[in-house]
Amino acid sequence: MLELKQKTDYEGCLVCGDDLITFTKPRKMQCVYCGKIVEATSHCNQMHYVCDDCQHLSANEIVKSICLNSNKTDPVSLAVEIMRSPAIKMHGPEHHMIVPSVLLTCINNKYNTVGNLSEKIDLAEAIAMERSPVCSYDLNMCGAAIGTGVFLEIYTGLNPKDEDEWSLTNQIIAESLKIIAETKGPRCCKRDTYISLLAAIDFLATKFAIELPKSEARCTFSNRNNSCMREDCDFYNIGFSLV
Repeated sequence: MLELKQKTDYEGCLVCGDDLITFTKPRKMQCVYCGKIVEATSHCNQMHYVCDDCQHLSANEIVKSICLNSNKTDPVSLAVEIMRSPAIKMHGPEHHMIVPSVLLTCINNKYNTVGNLSEKIDLAEAIAMERSPVCSYDLNMCGAAIGTGVFLEIYTGLNPKDEDEWSLTNQIIAESLKIIAETKGPRCCKRDTYISLLAAIDFLATKFAIELPKSEARCTFSNRNNSCMREDCDFYNIGFSLV
């Protein structure tokens, strides 16, 4: 079982977790997160380089940085890219921000209808952390599902004090929560993120005629999750356990 260290102690690649290769001479490399080109002394086996400034980013800052530098329109693919970073814990409140940030980014990349994406992701973080600053499992609620409502409120400019608009945000959250509630097993932030994103994609297609790619979510995180249901989870990928 892979044991992840805290980010401050982690000596591997912050993008993929792979070992770092040290150069005999510095060379110019582009930071995966911020895009800066600087003199670097190492990269990982996958050619990822993270600059010194980005090495110290928080989990939420990494979410924002990846989104702002992404051209993806597939929410599941973008979420997996973010969650692969060792800086993103297996379970944690950063997933509540990942859902709205990924949806805003993918819609903006496809339709260019979000406006100031950086500002909107900051707002998504603020609202998500206010409404669900820690895992809401003890409240019988999932922060990833709440994230779909945060997204819709920001994207459409909905006013939660308006009766009809309050209903709409609850509808998109309910679509995710229904599937999460019907899923057996312990809490899993990765699984619930997949569920919430897939439910949101369907909701947007039905209610707003917004068509986003809906790739199959095949989980790559089983070895990081001691409570993984393995074959009993719809997203389980046995290929990532045979290592």
